[in-house]
Amino acid sequence: MDIDPKDLANVAVVVQPGTVALDLAVPIQVFGRWPEHLAAANPYTLAVAGAGPIDGPLVPRDLQPLERIASAGTVIVPGVDDPSVPPDPALVEQLRAAYARGSRMVSICTGAFALAAAGILDGRAATTHWRWAGLLRDRHPAVQVREAELYVTDTGVYTSAGVLAGTDLCLHLLRTDLGQAAANDMARFLISPPHRDGGQAQFIEPMTPRGDPDIARLLAWIQLNLHEPLTLELISGHSLLSSRTLRRRFREATGTSVLNWVILQRVARARALLETTSLGVDEIAHRCGFGSAESLRVHFHAHTRTSPSHYRRTFGVTMPGATSGGS
Repeated sequence: MDIDPKDLANVAVVVQPGTVALDLAVPIQVFGRWPEHLAAANPYTLAVAGAGPIDGPLVPRDLQPLERIASAGTVIVPGVDDPSVPPDPALVEQLRAAYARGSRMVSICTGAFALAAAGILDGRAATTHWRWAGLLRDRHPAVQVREAELYVTDTGVYTSAGVLAGTDLCLHLLRTDLGQAAANDMARFLISPPHRDGGQAQFIEPMTPRGDPDIARLLAWIQLNLHEPLTLELISGHSLLSSRTLRRRFREATGTSVLNWVILQRVARARALLETTSLGVDEIAHRCGFGSAESLRVHFHAHTRTSPSHYRRTFGVTMPGATSGGS
């Protein structure tokens, strides 16, 4: 059945052993007690529930029992330190029942593993922290894992990437419930950007090799030569492997293709240069092997969902005489 929209304001945040403190703090701040200066009236009632006793930062002493989920229109599951540990079967049953009643189901970071264990994410698109996305995909193959996105919404089920992306998702829910002005007001209080679209990319670190010393040495050589026009033939020649063997062993070791790994490394280097130098985009493109600023912009946007200039404004260190070299 469907939950009455006004009941969505009845929020239960679930804690488990090993709950990440910041994942818990964000929904408590957004849906708990509001400071008086916020313009909108707070419509939310919030309870923190778990199969206690659970120790940890921010876990209230008056922790509500798991059964409190039964009366919630919105259920939020923060992440845990080690998602490889299966969630409590009692929690899984409560989540499954809440979903069957029509509650809005939300996870932050690795909280997605609890929703997946309850079958709530089967056949749905979902995200989690990129570091744990492979485990989520392996353990729950029916889930359409989108590790590149900050948060994903799929018909009443909401999942977010790691930690701070939970803020973006909570502000998205606030905007959905109360409108943009209320979300902006809360964002100003949190000193957070008012809106990052869920489709914006997580800033994922490139994959590292697994158990193949030949490929590990090859990756080190590629890193030293990113500024060169690296082709599959050139890399294959240096590796002393046939192109077919190289492609197979490279994917086994890194989880991706040769040329995609090269692009990921080039984007990672461009990010580092944008963060730490005042070099223009043309020079950064040359140093990273993109050949042109336009090529850098295309690949940078494809992997980060933002432009080099916007990335620098967000993450860069302001330096005297810094030049952006274009957007």
